[in-house]
Amino acid sequence: MITFKELRKKLSEVEIIDHGYADSLEEWILLDENSTFYIYRTDTNAVLARGLSFEGAKTRASQLRKSLGLKWEIIKFKSDRSQAKNLGVGSSGREFSNNRGERYPIQYSRNYSQSKRGRFQSYIDKDGNDHDLS
Repeated sequence: MITFKELRKKLSEVEIIDHGYADSLEEWILLDENSTFYIYRTDTNAVLARGLSFEGAKTRASQLRKSLGLKWEIIKFKSDRSQAKNLGVGSSGREFSNNRGERYPIQYSRNYSQSKRGRFQSYIDKDGNDHDLS
């Protein structure tokens, strides 16, 4: 198995025709280098270790399999996805946070909706797309 550093070195040595794939591959590699992983048991869903690098998760999972005498499919590891904090409309009602932690001001319509018992709410993201909140 090859490490991410070795892969990046080999990718820098190879001449790649630019079809836009190199940028996405580089982003994927950086995402996995900066990600943390956790180890869990598939039969009980018990988390055995958290906050490990990819290589650390591989070696620790192998150690746990050997020490506990378990089969390969019982001990697995996944990328630890962090939860976004303060998701949704803020307490002041003036800004909205999406699942990536980006904040946008909320726009309220002048029309009152009787079915929703309030005004329509929306926000415009950084690309200029309009999103309804209610």
